[in-house]
Amino acid sequence: MENAAAVPAGRRPQREPGHDTMEQSLILWATDVLWGLLFAVVAVFLLVAGVYMTVGPALRQGRAERRVARSLHKAGLTCLNDLVLKGRHGGLCQIDHLVRLPTGLVVLETCMRSGRLIGRRGARVWRQDLGLEIYHFGNPLLRLNRAMTAVRAALAEADAEDLTVTGQVLVPGRTQFPRGRPEGVAPLGPFLQELRAADADGSAPSASVEQAWTALHDAGLARHRGGPGSWSAMPRRALRRLMADQRTATGVVFLGAGGLMLLALAVGTGLMA
Repeated sequence: MENAAAVPAGRRPQREPGHDTMEQSLILWATDVLWGLLFAVVAVFLLVAGVYMTVGPALRQGRAERRVARSLHKAGLTCLNDLVLKGRHGGLCQIDHLVRLPTGLVVLETCMRSGRLIGRRGARVWRQDLGLEIYHFGNPLLRLNRAMTAVRAALAEADAEDLTVTGQVLVPGRTQFPRGRPEGVAPLGPFLQELRAADADGSAPSASVEQAWTALHDAGLARHRGGPGSWSAMPRRALRRLMADQRTATGVVFLGAGGLMLLALAVGTGLMA
């Protein structure tokens, strides 16, 4: 009863000064740990998403482009592969293949999708039907138009805008179009035969074609198959190739942001240790 009388009514007993300081320290430590975990989770998510958005499309599209590049080389055609030029609004535009003929240039867009393809020339999205599986993908004719526009813009800068530039989307020979094949799309084999026939007429490329070809070669950091290339041009070409596509460019941004976040987290943890 004496202890109860020692504390006036309505007043809480006083706590030791060190007890409040310890609770505040624990709260601050737990808050820092939670923020650090959240920071790390976001960084790892950005890295995983960046890898998925850059490596996946590069591997899938790269196989198709290498197949067409080998076919062009076997056909004896002069071509530039994986060319990146300036696009609209200051961006970049990737051209799968550019073939030089005596009368002009041919832009080739690779679409190595088998099964049944359904799509109109002006549609934004096409459909691939593989029986039980259905996939949607961007209209390759729209990408071809952007590539041809970029080539014509580069030719205009080289004072060769009068040169004839045509284009074609290449698909595998077994691909079917149940609703009709849109204009501007052709099977790989037959169209290569047409290119070979146009290139074998015996006439040499004109001086304007040679000048334009050299200008495009330099502007796109591209090189002939098996030709010389500097070590510095290879990473620059790879980076420009990734930044030329909207999806892979977003993946590169995600990779950079995730890497910087992990670096900042590591530095912060080291300073706190």
